[in-house]
Amino acid sequence: MLETLYKHLETLQEQARKLPSPQQAILTKTLEDLSNSLQEMAAKPVLESATNNTEKVVEIEKINRLLERTVAQQASQISQLQEQLEKEISQHRRDNQALTKSEAKLQAVLRHSPDIISIIGSDGRVRYHSEALQRVLGYNPEEKIGKFHGELIHPDDLLAWQAYFGKLLEAPGMAGTIEYRKRHANGSWLYIESIGNSLLYDSSVQGILINSREIGERKQAEIAVRESELHYRVMSQITSDFAYSFKALPDGKFACEWATEAFERCTGIVPEELESFGWWNSQLVHPDDREILIKQLECCSCSHTGANEYRIINQKGEVRWVRDYWQVVWDKTAERVIRLWGACQEITDRKQVELKLQLVNQVLQAQIASAPLPINCTSNEGNTVVWNRAAENFFGWTAAEVLGKPLPNIPSGQNQDFYALQKSASNGKPQNGLEVSLLKKDGSSIDVWLWVARVRDAGGQTVGSINIFSDISERKRIEEERQKLAAMKKMEEPFWARYVSPPHTHKKHGDG
Repeated sequence: MLETLYKHLETLQEQARKLPSPQQAILTKTLEDLSNSLQEMAAKPVLESATNNTEKVVEIEKINRLLERTVAQQASQISQLQEQLEKEISQHRRDNQALTKSEAKLQAVLRHSPDIISIIGSDGRVRYHSEALQRVLGYNPEEKIGKFHGELIHPDDLLAWQAYFGKLLEAPGMAGTIEYRKRHANGSWLYIESIGNSLLYDSSVQGILINSREIGERKQAEIAVRESELHYRVMSQITSDFAYSFKALPDGKFACEWATEAFERCTGIVPEELESFGWWNSQLVHPDDREILIKQLECCSCSHTGANEYRIINQKGEVRWVRDYWQVVWDKTAERVIRLWGACQEITDRKQVELKLQLVNQVLQAQIASAPLPINCTSNEGNTVVWNRAAENFFGWTAAEVLGKPLPNIPSGQNQDFYALQKSASNGKPQNGLEVSLLKKDGSSIDVWLWVARVRDAGGQTVGSINIFSDISERKRIEEERQKLAAMKKMEEPFWARYVSPPHTHKKHGDG
């Protein structure tokens, strides 16, 4: 009987060895206790009395049945444990395969990522660099393992990096971005943008993860934008010109969105105050010019661009002239103007000069018109632009007959010489008191003195010449008569004296 029990125990022990360690330890302990009990029973002396033997046999049979049930239960548990073990092994195999694929994907991502992925220890030394380090900075990632991350950072940016790294050491999690320069393997400096994630307390990382990318083009664009903004601010500060933007409201009113700094210098009003005006303040625009702005707004619905000049009255009460160039933005969906952009140029000084020139021109025109001497002006092309009343009376042609045409009073064959004189005057060589012979409308010839000088515009450019004439025909006639008389006085005797002898000079015939 005991031998049978021992065989069952050996079978259970063999099956227990196939179980995982935790289950194997439990079952092994149970089998050891059962084996010890059987050994104690086998070591006891054989009962002499039949009654005792019978009781022993009964007890052994009970133990045998209990042991069989136990063995059956353990065998069932072992079978269940084996099935569970097979499932766990299968799942473990699948997990390993998935992990292998995931690691392969991660390596592929790290290998082809344009960003540099780095893991830095709490001591600041590099524990890992992705392959992007070679592409971006030209260094072999393996050669930089164990080196300080800050050794390649520009000296001017090193303190900022140290402060940033210190924050990552103090608190776990993501930090903001930081920009700094790093030295390329060729010696140049590249702008780098990095973002750090402190994973020092993550058992799988135990370091600080740094994601870095090269931002040279973006940095150059930012620098260009800053320089452009600086240039704009400087130009806005030194120029009297200003730009503006007005939003067109559905009710037809306009609300100022912004105006550049020069607006305040020109008007004495800060751009923010324009928001309450809807359009230019009625106190700002000169009363005589408000209608111009009203027409401008009315034209917005049919014209995309426009320009006009008007006056504004600044906070000091000064009148300033501006030239306004504007453009509208049309919304096809709303079918209306939604915005008005404009640029105003302060032209007060130029306008004052123009007004002075206009006054001077008016005075000059009046003087030319009322001058007693014939005056005309010709353009660079040789066409007549001024023909005063004295010229009409002197030469016989009316202004309507000659304006816009070449001069009609130049004798045939002398045009080239006469216009050469005008061109010479236009080049800065005025002709004073030149004696010429010109024609009249009736075809007769008249002698005149000619003065020629160039005419310039407001910009100093030569635009033509002015010709002034003085009649010298009468003076020449008188001079000729005077010369004749003088010639006669110089004669000793009349021409006929040689043919008529005086009486006292005749000799008597026969005188000897």
